[in-house]
Amino acid sequence: MNKKLNCVLTKHRLLYVLFFCLFSLGVAAQSNITLDMTNKPLKEVLAAITQATEYKFVYSDVLKEINEPVTIKCINQNLTSVLNQLFGDKKIIYRIEGKNIALSPATLSPVVSQEKLLLVKGVVSDEAGDPIPGVSIRNRSSNKFVSSDLKGNFQIEAKEGDALIFSSIGMETKEVKVGKSSNLNITLTTSITFLENVVVTGYQGIPKERVTGSISSVSSKKIEERYTTNILNNLEGRVAGLSTYGGKTTIRGTSSLYAETNPLLVIDGMPVEGKMQDINPYDVESINVLKDAASTAIYGARASNGIIVITTKNARKKGKIDIDFSTNLSVFEKKNLDYADNFYMNAGQQVKVESDYYEYYFFNNNGEISNPIAATESHIEGGTNGISPIHYAYYQLATNKITRDQLNNVLNGLKKNNFAKEYGEAIYKRQVRQQYNLSLRNNSEKFQSNLIFNYRTDNNGIINGGQNQLNISYKGVYEVAPWLTATFGINGIYNKAKEAGYDVNSNHTNIWAHPAYETLYKSDGSIKPYYYWYNGNQYWSSKSEEGLYDLGVNIINEFYNNIQSTDRQNTRYHGNLLFKLFKGLTTNIQYIYENEHATTKWHANTESHVARSIRNAYTTLEDGKITYLTPRTGGMLRTTNTDGSYWTARGQIDYSNTFGKHTVTALAGLEFRQTKQNGTKSLVLGYDEQLQNSSTQTIDFGSLSQLTLAPYYMLGTYPANQFVFNPYFRDGMGIILEQFHRYGSGYANFTYTYDEKYNLFGSLRKDYADVYGLNSKFRGKPLWSVGVGWNIHNESFAKNISWINFLKLRASYGVTGNIYQGATSYMTASSTNFNQYTNQPYSEVESPANPNLKWEQSRTTNIGVDYSLADNRLRGTIDLYNKVGKDIFSNKTLDPTTGFTSMFANIASMHNKGVEITVNYDWFRELKPGSFSWTTGLTFSYNQNKVTDVENASTNAVELIDNPYRIGYPTSALWSWRFAGISDEAGQKGQTLWYIEDDVKSTNAQNRGISIMEYSGQSEPKIVSGIENRFTWKGFSLNIMMAYYGGHKMRALSELETSGVQYSTIASYFINAWTPENPTNTPGIGRYGSTDSGWEPRYSDISVRDAAFLKVRNIVIGYDLPEKWYKGTGINRLSLRFQIDNPKYFWLKNDVSVDPETLGIRNPSSYIFGVNINL
Repeated sequence: MNKKLNCVLTKHRLLYVLFFCLFSLGVAAQSNITLDMTNKPLKEVLAAITQATEYKFVYSDVLKEINEPVTIKCINQNLTSVLNQLFGDKKIIYRIEGKNIALSPATLSPVVSQEKLLLVKGVVSDEAGDPIPGVSIRNRSSNKFVSSDLKGNFQIEAKEGDALIFSSIGMETKEVKVGKSSNLNITLTTSITFLENVVVTGYQGIPKERVTGSISSVSSKKIEERYTTNILNNLEGRVAGLSTYGGKTTIRGTSSLYAETNPLLVIDGMPVEGKMQDINPYDVESINVLKDAASTAIYGARASNGIIVITTKNARKKGKIDIDFSTNLSVFEKKNLDYADNFYMNAGQQVKVESDYYEYYFFNNNGEISNPIAATESHIEGGTNGISPIHYAYYQLATNKITRDQLNNVLNGLKKNNFAKEYGEAIYKRQVRQQYNLSLRNNSEKFQSNLIFNYRTDNNGIINGGQNQLNISYKGVYEVAPWLTATFGINGIYNKAKEAGYDVNSNHTNIWAHPAYETLYKSDGSIKPYYYWYNGNQYWSSKSEEGLYDLGVNIINEFYNNIQSTDRQNTRYHGNLLFKLFKGLTTNIQYIYENEHATTKWHANTESHVARSIRNAYTTLEDGKITYLTPRTGGMLRTTNTDGSYWTARGQIDYSNTFGKHTVTALAGLEFRQTKQNGTKSLVLGYDEQLQNSSTQTIDFGSLSQLTLAPYYMLGTYPANQFVFNPYFRDGMGIILEQFHRYGSGYANFTYTYDEKYNLFGSLRKDYADVYGLNSKFRGKPLWSVGVGWNIHNESFAKNISWINFLKLRASYGVTGNIYQGATSYMTASSTNFNQYTNQPYSEVESPANPNLKWEQSRTTNIGVDYSLADNRLRGTIDLYNKVGKDIFSNKTLDPTTGFTSMFANIASMHNKGVEITVNYDWFRELKPGSFSWTTGLTFSYNQNKVTDVENASTNAVELIDNPYRIGYPTSALWSWRFAGISDEAGQKGQTLWYIEDDVKSTNAQNRGISIMEYSGQSEPKIVSGIENRFTWKGFSLNIMMAYYGGHKMRALSELETSGVQYSTIASYFINAWTPENPTNTPGIGRYGSTDSGWEPRYSDISVRDAAFLKVRNIVIGYDLPEKWYKGTGINRLSLRFQIDNPKYFWLKNDVSVDPETLGIRNPSSYIFGVNINL
């Protein structure tokens, strides 16, 4: 064995010797230089020398001569001879140290001064503590230049008070005043512009000059300029093409009808399933938004909606631990509960409107309403359909139980109430949110460590509610060997939330579900019960003696008796091994595993309205005997547990090298992914939280599900299974169906650059998924893209144009995909709890088999321009795109004889096209520390969305409301009935008329064909724009962000026609509604001839209004405290921030002051106080 080992070692030594000899021959061949270059920029000549000798040049951007044209001709000369010839008549000094050549401006004649000169010495280093060679140091007073050597050392003559300017390529310029000490160590920070020149796509980092795709980048510096808990909100107005309108996130419009439309989230190179709102904003180094096929196609079947790539921070400073602490306190305005501002009638107005109606209903209906007294009594005796006190008082007047004076006393008392005010004082409180972040980072020669703690707490602005979240992450990078680097990390998120529990039968959490004239309190100050579904005027006094429970809702106590709590945990593990095989060739193995668990508990205790409803509903009376089918004590506990596990494994090889004028970058890899989700649900009755036990009574839920007869206490039409079992029990038992999927992919891309001018790009990926593939033809999906780029600024004709710093033209075309998990190749069925007829568990077939399922696909063409002009003062991009979606999933109607009426299939198509513009301009720059600066940023995007092929399955007007997709119209189309006035004909007087043909009107338009409906515009904005201005001066900063959305419509102030017996708030626009005494052209409260209500008013053209708006999103004032204030305390930087979010409107286009984002009143403003300390 030793002989074999020696033999192997001997072979390796021979290879090393051979390699060394070849390397030496190569170096010897390159030791002499041959050049023949005429009128070429000096920068190009230096690149040619580097290529021939492997000597690297270091210099700063102060060296303006670097772009001047030179002519040189030399044959087989040594390096020194060439450099002397090159710089002989130039104002440049060179110095050779090792394999580096430092260049600096020739020293100018110093200004003669009688003051004492100091020889200032020091070291220039970066944030990591590494020395920076070639830094230009200029004395502003004497105009004298020097450069730092390869170890960052410098020395320069200066007098006390002189300003020294330190500048270097890729670093922020820094100005320092000379004090009495001659020792001066300087730290330069990386330039944000320089960082943005490297674009991270997740699979690779590539210089901006070589990118052919459409990518928007946001740096950590921009992110830190304003505080948001959700990182998506920080991107608004900064990324052209990104829309977060209405809580829906899209990039370049909607790309699917039923499949996922959210962008794919990638963190540190790997796709994740986590939520955007869980990302710690303090730990983000950069965000790159990938928009076209050239940038996204490498992600394959998850790329159609765009990609958001987030890179987290790494340690930079070497040596000591870098400690950063930040805290923010957000205080929100209390909700505006004024009825008029919220478009509702106040108590006096509502009392008048209802009084007018019931005067008509009982006394002046001219026979249009038959037996109003009997109808009211049926409501009272039935115990259902809440009877308002006004309705009941008029009923008492009509039956001679009270006098007109007594009625007026009731009405006058109700006018004095203000339910919203009482509710707000009792339930709402000022919302306060706090966030704390502590990061500990350390960087040594071989190891860097990043540990971050983030804690957030929020009271949600409501009693007995709130949430807390702890986010802990760790990332380590270890250089195991010169050829191996290991990266590993873990991120854990722990969230606890509590809020009022759901109760469809009490509506206690909806302030606007209660009349304005109601009150929470009795005259003695005690809490007054409220009857939402049930009449509480006289019914329960006769039933409470029979063992039933009063169903009055104690609204305040319900926030303590009925609680829903959620505990959520999300853990992400990731690792990466990077192997450096040869020069330019690396391979890496990456793995990420995510696990999430959530437990949601809905506990309605024994005093809650839910528990009382359950006990009453399942109390039966047969032959005079009362039977209780559920426990008489204790409450209900519903628990839902959900689990998810996801992993992705990737192996990839990368190659990058430059050969003369040719640069090649390529990668190829394999990727495998698995997702699994499941869960359980349980229901316990008779639960006592304090004792942590439940009733021992056996409950037959199967029998309860079949109890279709109304319980004896309620003689109305609401059976127990509909009124209690379905909302409370049915969804609280059983399992959550497991969803398990596996995916496999192979991919590669290639970038070729010639002479730093011309770029050619191509990518290919083939995806496999277990969702599809029953038909082998669709088993794998090839997805690809190509792109070209032209760096115009590197052309010789452009280098002589001083105001062009960067100018690139690019174009791309490619195919990306999307998966719809709701359809499978096989027939699928799901299990349910009980069949109401057999009392047995059963399964229900959900969809038929479809062996021809395949990926949705988008074909995108993109043409773009990137530019930086006028000494980089004007910067931006322009993109034009055309995105065609094919094989989009949609409903397909089937022949009923197949056993199914419809199925999902790849039958639809759509089209998105648009333009995106980004502009940044520096009006004033910070020429020296503390000087005034002003930068404006503008983003603008226009998107036109259209469905080009879909089955028009809607057969009538009502169906079109729910299924609005039609060929030639956008996916968010609004369809409306056409208002034709108010009828004055006998028998239908006061009823609303609708056009069913151009000149034909009818009071009933619901069951008509779709041809009667009118297209009213789209609900998603066509135009999204952001305007941001940032000012700085003497440590102060002011940042103002504005957002504009336009080109879309909304339905504003639209409700179902209000029935005369409805017991809730009434919209203020009914004040001028039609009544017999006030015959206006506004649809009225109820139909004055019927108590029916219809869909038409809510979805009519009279409720459609323009939704465009311009808002100031936030105003941020920051202040960096002067270093002298905390010098010697160990603090490196201390800054303060005050921010106002959501100030009042700047401009609304609609004429009714409705906020298009809430369809009501604007969200309250918040005031944020922040502190950041760096140690």
